Amino acid sequence: MLQQLVRRYPAIRRRILSPFVVDVNPNMVTLLSLLCGVFSGYFFFTRSFALAGLFLFLNGFLDVLDGEIAKKGKPTVRGDFLDHTSDRVSDVFIYFGLAYCGLVSADLVFLALVCLLLVSYLGTQAQALTKKRMYGGIAGRSDRHVILFFGALGMSFFAEALVYSVWLILALSLVTFFQRFWAIYKALGK
Repeated sequence: MLQQLVRRYPAIRRRILSPFVVDVNPNMVTLLSLLCGVFSGYFFFTRSFALAGLFLFLNGFLDVLDGEIAKKGKPTVRGDFLDHTSDRVSDVFIYFGLAYCGLVSADLVFLALVCLLLVSYLGTQAQALTKKRMYGGIAGRSDRHVILFFGALGMSFFAEALVYSVWLILALSLVTFFQRFWAIYKALGK
């Protein structure tokens, strides 16, 4: 959802990010994003939900920023590889923190993690097979981050906020998986 909105209005994205696009190696920003993902997972584990939400936000923001910085310079295949790998490792740390915080069923969290990893896998599989990365579907990584961010902040007001957030992420990830699978299947022809 957010990816489609950003693609439709790229000028807004550039205007928001332009003050942060500096002359730095985008791979360093990617690694900083990964570190924020690790911290977010840690703070979910320790039930410090405001900090978990803050570092989740930073993880997502830096993930977007590294791409903008790369576009300003010369994007590389190695940088793209590092970015996507960092995203998956961040996701694993974040969801492991959720699984072991004791407030959300570990089975539910791991099922959501598997589904969201499969969604991401289909994005890269599309790139391998069609030479075009797929970000489509009802909910991508940024959408999942927004849901989880509000779930973390919602813990101050509602004890089940994370549980409902993970259920929503699971449901949307399943729908997105089937949407991407079908789109790739059709694009490959016979």
